Amino acid sequence: MTGLRIFVLSLICLVVGATVFTIRFSDRGEGENHPPMKTEADLTLKNIYFVGEGSGLKEWELEAKAAQHFQGEKMTMLEDIKAAFYIKEGGVIRLRGDRGRIFHGTRDIELEGNIMIFTPDGYQLTTEGLHYVDEAKQMTSSHQVDIAGKGLEITGKDMSIDLATGKLSMGGRVETVLSESLEGWKGVLPRWDL
Repeated sequence: MTGLRIFVLSLICLVVGATVFTIRFSDRGEGENHPPMKTEADLTLKNIYFVGEGSGLKEWELEAKAAQHFQGEKMTMLEDIKAAFYIKEGGVIRLRGDRGRIFHGTRDIELEGNIMIFTPDGYQLTTEGLHYVDEAKQMTSSHQVDIAGKGLEITGKDMSIDLATGKLSMGGRVETVLSESLEGWKGVLPRWDL
């Protein structure tokens, strides 16, 4: 019976000591309770190719020079990315970026770093961050977006591209510069005689 008491007393002391140790060292994180990020991938690949399909049709395709797959997070990190997104109304939006990730549960894609987007009608968009939402078939960016092409320059934020229609919209303050495109506006613009 004495051995059982010593064992129970030792177990209580161990639990109390572990609790005090945990509380004392958890205050060093300055209130952050982020789980530790896994640093080693479950699988590392080079020159990969992904295809996203819906209703038997190819919706997007993506190539990357390198990929690291994290099984527990259901996510693949990518480097040096090229992608094509197919608009339902016809046409292809092509893009490239430095790095990104694919979330396998939702099939959403996040890209960041030197992103260049090329539209089927000849415009080029540049930004630093882009998010593709697979369920909505939409690309969005809360970063500054610069659009150039056909004598038109647009700068703004909160961009959204609907891949069903190919319609692009921007919110907030948007700045536009017209140059060569004014040629088509002759007769429409008022005449200013000073």
